[in-house]
Amino acid sequence: MAQRRSLRDRNSAAIAHDADAPTEPPRSETPTPTPAPAEAPPAPRPVARPKPAPEKASAAGVGDTDRIGIYLTQDEVDGARGAYLADWSNGGEADTFARWIAAAMDTHAARTPQERAARGRLRGRAAERTGASRSFSIPTATTKRMRAAITADQQAGRWPSDSAWCAEAIAIAVDEARAANGGTLPTPPARLPNRLVR
Repeated sequence: MAQRRSLRDRNSAAIAHDADAPTEPPRSETPTPTPAPAEAPPAPRPVARPKPAPEKASAAGVGDTDRIGIYLTQDEVDGARGAYLADWSNGGEADTFARWIAAAMDTHAARTPQERAARGRLRGRAAERTGASRSFSIPTATTKRMRAAITADQQAGRWPSDSAWCAEAIAIAVDEARAANGGTLPTPPARLPNRLVR
């Protein structure tokens, strides 16, 4: 009959058995890495906005301009100023004196060389100076038309200078304004307004 094991024997055997059992590997103390935060999306690129197109030169004279010197006597200047005021009173569109001059040049350039020869009165260089050169800001497009008209006049046998050609254009415009205003022109003030407003 097997002898019954005492409590002490059973405890000793259990302790010996635990000592022979394989031990668990120690747990790593390294913390579990946290996932890296998602990269921020790249900053949006600035939108390239189209540059506004440059304004085109209009009949009113907006755009590039040239300075044109025109030799005029004081009577011619006064006549041109009066014609400018008369044309404005009669519904004209030129609201500055320089724009009226440019319109006279455009109208003259639109004529044929024969029409300019028939209506014009080119003057030569005077023996005595009775006037002065007046400077006007004229649209570049008008200046180009003037040069083309002068070239056409030269081919037709007329040889005007820039100044003489412009003076002729102004003289014809004054005559037309006078006729449209009943044969008279208003007396202009000593100083014209910078811009006329209706």
